Formats: sequence, structure tokens, C-alpha cells
Amino acid sequence: MEKTTSVKPKNWYKILGIFVFSLVMMWFSIAVSQPDLRQRLATMEVFALFLCPLIIFYLRNNWSLVKWIINIVLIFILIVFSYSFLHESSHVVGVYLIGSKPLEVHLIPKYWEGNFTSGASVGSEPVKSWIGVIPGLSPYIKDILFLIIGFLILRRKSINNSFFAGFIYAFFCLTPLFDIVNNYLIKLIVGRLEGNDFYGVALGWGTFWANIIGMTFSIFAIFICIRIPIFYRNFPIIHRVDNGIKTN
Repeated sequence: MEKTTSVKPKNWYKILGIFVFSLVMMWFSIAVSQPDLRQRLATMEVFALFLCPLIIFYLRNNWSLVKWIINIVLIFILIVFSYSFLHESSHVVGVYLIGSKPLEVHLIPKYWEGNFTSGASVGSEPVKSWIGVIPGLSPYIKDILFLIIGFLILRRKSINNSFFAGFIYAFFCLTPLFDIVNNYLIKLIVGRLEGNDFYGVALGWGTFWANIIGMTFSIFAIFICIRIPIFYRNFPIIHRVDNGIKTN
């Protein structure tokens, strides 16, 4: 029999307090190793937008501690090696959608050199009309579609396997959450930054629309990622029978 580890409603404020405290401590603790503001922000966002929600997702369910800790490690590795490929591939699709062709394509960072955060990019001929912004927005349109898909899959509450449930939540929901919020926050904090997708939207459609899109997409992603752990809980479902307890 596995002990239930679901988070009770009265404990949410404690989790929030630990969460905020951890972020503050992390901000100062990584200042020495990562003095660059963007790198510090990205590191904290990985913790705040990916690892913490995934941990809370598992705490809301009945899977054993050892099992879901192993799952988190495996899921994180898979996400790290797929994130840039999916993001940059979406740019490529967007370039073709507007009738242009990519001039230079690097779909993955140089992992073999220890580079996990940069090095992937897509270059194309500039398009002066309003549709020139579409390739820059393509990854985030993909993110919205993924969020809807992930929500619909988990809404059925039919997945008892701890790895697959966590992977679907991470791949279809938490990765888009990080993708949208990270890039939009960089635009807000840094401002003018060549290569930032939302800065490109601001150049093409204006700052107002860049902020509307960034905030709308971010709020939608946050809502989905909070909503799922609320209804997806207590898996595997524990049934009491006359001679003991069994799980589905």
C-alpha cells in the first residue's frame, strides 16, 4: 500500500510561502555563478514554471515518492533535449506559411559542447508586410494548441501511469508555459533585444499588440497549468474492499 501524498487545501498557503522563499533565495544564490540577468531569470523560471508545478502535480496524487522523483528527472531530461527543436521548428513552419524560405536553420543547441540554452536559430528574408510577424509568433501559437491538447487529454482522467501523466502535463502544458512567459518577460525586462520574438512583434505590429498577445497568452497558459492539478488528483485511484485496498 502506497501512502497518499495529496496536498490538502489548507496547506496551499504553506506551499506558496516556500515557493516564494525559494525563488528569493535562488535569485541571490545564483548571482555569483550567473551574473547575467537573463541567465538568472531563465534559471528561476525553470524552477518556478516547470519544476515546481510538476512537483505539485505529483503531490496531488498517490504515486510513490521514489517513483515520481525518478519520473521528474526523466521528464526534465526529455524536455531539455526537445524544447529548442520544437521551438525553432515552429519558426520554420511559420516561414513557409507566409510563402518565404528559411536561409539558415539551426534546430538544436550544441549539446555536445555543453550548450543547452542557446545556439538554435532560424533566419529568413525579412517580410515588410504585417504577415512578417507570423514566423516569430508561430512557436507561441503552437504553445496554445499544445495547452489545449494537454488539457483535453488530462481532463478525461483516464491516465493512471505516473510517468505518462506527468510527461503529458510537462510536455503539453508546462513547456508552453515556460516558452511563453520566459520570452515575454525577457521582452518586458530587457526591452530592445534582437532575436526576441515579442520584440519582433513590437517592431512589426507595435508595442501595444505585442503586450496584448504576450499577456493574453501568458494568462491562458498560467490558467491551464493551475487548473490541471486542481482536477487531476488522487491517481492511481484507491478503492477500499473488504480484504484490503486495491488501486486502479
